[in-house]
Amino acid sequence: MDGRPGRWARAVLALAAGVAAACGGSPQTPLSVTLDRVPSTLDPHHHNEIVGWSLLCNFYDALVRFSPEMRIEPALAASWSVLDGNRVRFVLRRDVRFADGTPFTSADVVASFERALRDPESKIKHQLVGIRRVVADGDGAVVFETAAPAPTLVNRLAFLFVVPHAEVARPEITRPVGTGPYRFVERRSDGRVVAEGWAGWHGMPDVRKVVFSFVENEEERGSQFLAGGVDVSARVVDDVLGDIHRRQGLRVEPQPSLVVQLLVVAPRAGRGVTGRALADPRVRRAMLLAIDRAGLVGRVFRGNGAVASQYVHPVVFGYDPDVSALPYDLPWARRLLAEAGFANGFSVDLAHGSIPPAYVAELVDDLGRLGIRVQPTQYSLSELLRRARAGELPLLTYGRACTTGDASEFLDSSVHTRDVERGLGIENFSGVSDPETDALLEVADRELDPARRLALLQQAQRRVLDALPILPLTVRSEFVGVSARVDVPVRYDGWLWVAGFRWRR
Repeated sequence: MDGRPGRWARAVLALAAGVAAACGGSPQTPLSVTLDRVPSTLDPHHHNEIVGWSLLCNFYDALVRFSPEMRIEPALAASWSVLDGNRVRFVLRRDVRFADGTPFTSADVVASFERALRDPESKIKHQLVGIRRVVADGDGAVVFETAAPAPTLVNRLAFLFVVPHAEVARPEITRPVGTGPYRFVERRSDGRVVAEGWAGWHGMPDVRKVVFSFVENEEERGSQFLAGGVDVSARVVDDVLGDIHRRQGLRVEPQPSLVVQLLVVAPRAGRGVTGRALADPRVRRAMLLAIDRAGLVGRVFRGNGAVASQYVHPVVFGYDPDVSALPYDLPWARRLLAEAGFANGFSVDLAHGSIPPAYVAELVDDLGRLGIRVQPTQYSLSELLRRARAGELPLLTYGRACTTGDASEFLDSSVHTRDVERGLGIENFSGVSDPETDALLEVADRELDPARRLALLQQAQRRVLDALPILPLTVRSEFVGVSARVDVPVRYDGWLWVAGFRWRR
């Protein structure tokens, strides 16, 4: 899998590129951006949702940030160095101010860490696991001390947005004040958020004024974009791609998603024959062989995706280029099922959230041809997760992304034996427990040498792929609708960082 747009999508992009560009914007022209969810909060520590990151990354910085290609790079930290196995020192960028004019110092980093760690409403505590304390080293540096070597520490700090130390006592931050390229102006009564660029350490952005709106209904969002009332529209659905390429002045840009669609198999949630069947690795392999994953990509995603060979996207550290996807092979699948003693198949429930109905229907049909009678049920995200954690779902399909750019985020949470005290196996919905895999992951979590760590993560993933408690299905590209007035860079994390946008001139 490579996450690139399919043939159909490339045709759309080629046609759109040939459209005559309309006049670009001027510094005074407001840019309209529509996101696909209403943010639950404007507090940078009280959320962990893509719409929150997309919006708030325009107001706030962390010590580090991800490049569009998911490489870590300096932000508020000009550089960093490992002092020893348990300490990392960050040298802070000089002459940085917050949007209200307050100077940025090490005290703000320490205060932001303490708030994100101790605030009962914090939703980013999982990114701070293993950090003992953060201490100021004068005004211009901070030292992070960890309980053990932490090779993913720097990646995780990309999610710790820094607020002024005077703000940390607020129970809820409703007016963002950060060091990012935009100042918060207002949140209007209809929910829209207005921002204006300023000449901070990033320099004055090309787009000086932005109005963010939030439209959850896909049809409404698509209609607004097609009507020409929006410059940038997040997550354009496949159904309107054809309409967009026929409209002069509109186009789509591919935004490769890190999300891999998975099918989790939980034998202990099945009863009788179902539980015994799901517990047999031959049955799980047969299920993967029987799912026409290339057909899913072609028919449901219209070619805008790829078959997943493993659990993480190719840009994620830990991806193994030597692992190939199993083919679609129904005869082989039937032989494996008969060998396991289930030639007549069995019945099983499949739980899913908000994914395309056609995707679910294809899974049901493919497994049905194998003799596995699947009954699908849709749940809200909260109910789906509640039932999965309670071990009530024998089959569960959902999407998972490694937002830190590291495979340990998925492997530690989803395949390590559950250990709540250490924060491991929190999303182990399959109930898998393999001491050898656990040992590989725990060594990887302490290994600071990148080459050795990569080998450990790849070895652990191969063990899981051999047992298949979780079946990797597909990865797909998403699309951002863009007017002819502006250029938007491709980002793998899905964030809409407006300072990277450029007016077409």
